Amino acid sequence: MATSARIIDALKRQLKLRGITYKALAERLDLSESAVKHMFSTGNFSLRRLDKLCVVLELDIGDLVSISESLEPRIEHLSAEQEEEIVSDIRLLLVAYCLINYWSFDEIVERYEVSPEEGMKYLRRLDRMRIIELQPGDRVRLLIANNFSWRKNGAIEKFFRSRVQTEFFHHDFADDSSIRIVKNGMLSRKSELQLIEKLKATGDHFDDLTWDERRIPAADRHGTTMVLAIRHWFFEGFRNLERRGGYIKD
Repeated sequence: MATSARIIDALKRQLKLRGITYKALAERLDLSESAVKHMFSTGNFSLRRLDKLCVVLELDIGDLVSISESLEPRIEHLSAEQEEEIVSDIRLLLVAYCLINYWSFDEIVERYEVSPEEGMKYLRRLDRMRIIELQPGDRVRLLIANNFSWRKNGAIEKFFRSRVQTEFFHHDFADDSSIRIVKNGMLSRKSELQLIEKLKATGDHFDDLTWDERRIPAADRHGTTMVLAIRHWFFEGFRNLERRGGYIKD
């Protein structure tokens, strides 16, 4: 779906959520109802008219663009081949991880031992893999869903089990940003299913929080992992790639 079509769809959804009919909108915009219907059917919005619509909806243009992007169908799982390619190169995995967590290109090359030239090479690879869409000015648009997950028993999950899982749990979970809850008991199948649904809901809430905070600078967010336990944590293999002394631009 083209960007303009997504924005129109977002406008329609926001009007419906607020219970605003075309007739009511026409009165707010000092237009005829037929003119409003024609505007939405043709997608012929001037910037001034779009600004007025946003005032009615109590949104700004940036909010509208974000809402429109969230309506676009996104990838929920990579192919087995895509996962194999990502884990084959630790720097490619690092760049993919950062982008999925809404880092900018400049934030990546400033913090890690990835030169701008290398970084662009990885962006192009991820673009070819259809994980991102590379845009002018080194900007990136993610093509994966907010509830994106790795393949069960796929290359990424195997990488996690072999190289990450032990490192994650090698921690006392005693600081204020960590928690480890270990319970033991006997439950019926009904209770098990109830717990499973609650845990899934917690996972969805985690995804929602990462989406809501995506515009906060990466320096003000923490690598956080939740596996029935949660703490501030970052994979040591990535930390070893951090730039020492900062990146100096030409």
